[in-house]
Amino acid sequence: MKRGSVIGNIAKDLGLGIATLSSRKARIDTDRDDKRYCDINLSTGDLIVTERVDRESLCDKKSTCILKEELILEHPLELQRISIHVQDINDNAPVFSEDLISFEITESAMKGAKFLLTEARDADIGTNAVQRYIVQNNEYFTINVNTEAGGRKHGELVLVKELDREQKRELQLVLTALDGGSPQRSGTAVIHVAVLDANDNAPVFSDPVYKVSLPENSHANTVVIKVSAADADEGPNGEITYNFDHMSNNYVSLFSLDQKTGEIKVKGPIDYETDSSIELRIRAKDGPGLTSYCTVIIDIRDVNDNQPIISLKSLSNPITENVSPGTE
Repeated sequence: MKRGSVIGNIAKDLGLGIATLSSRKARIDTDRDDKRYCDINLSTGDLIVTERVDRESLCDKKSTCILKEELILEHPLELQRISIHVQDINDNAPVFSEDLISFEITESAMKGAKFLLTEARDADIGTNAVQRYIVQNNEYFTINVNTEAGGRKHGELVLVKELDREQKRELQLVLTALDGGSPQRSGTAVIHVAVLDANDNAPVFSDPVYKVSLPENSHANTVVIKVSAADADEGPNGEITYNFDHMSNNYVSLFSLDQKTGEIKVKGPIDYETDSSIELRIRAKDGPGLTSYCTVIIDIRDVNDNQPIISLKSLSNPITENVSPGTE
């Protein structure tokens, strides 16, 4: 909503006259010091937008996004809590973490072989997030789209015709991710397939999901967890490198990952009040490019690092000298 847009009329909802708003010094207060997203128009009683509200910045992937404000009235003092539910719109397109997705596939691969594709990320939620993937028409591959328990969708490239390196040494395909918004948005990446003579084992993680607990006051270089994948192939075909897969912008500065050992360390300040649980997606890739994925769920433990905050900044409340004892 644009600045100045009306969210609702507080005066009408509370049964207050316009004159009462001014005489009782009505104002909107918040415990945030950086931005004031809304204010009250004392001439109309309307609650209006004063700063652009970006749901993705405020709440990231949370299913509900709520701004909490307070209406303060004086003479007598009255506080009214305001909860503003920020609704998602389709203002973000799907984005792949890499523009070029490379595979090296042996010509001995059988029909039905599946190759997990890099996931596209959409900052929007629900139907406005990624809903399906399509790959351009070709005779060798089709695409399957799987939905995980949390609703996240990822694609698999499925071989429908055997490759013949002597006929075609490489393929270029366009992969498109589409969301379900209106109007619909999309993002693309190029799949490059190099046809080889043999790497028939992908890395396999020891656990598909790793869970760990971490106190929010953990110092830099604190080891969070070490993920581990094994590859049955030998030589370069079995050499594994680890990378974060589509890491949220909020977490880029918080964690580091050793590409060789799979060790995840704290890099920046962890704050329980910002995120009580963090989910990281890790990709293991062998030399020729076969990949597998695991999820690391980090439960952040709260420590007592915040002092109480009085959000009421000022109050004028005169008292006559002849007031009776016991008066509130």
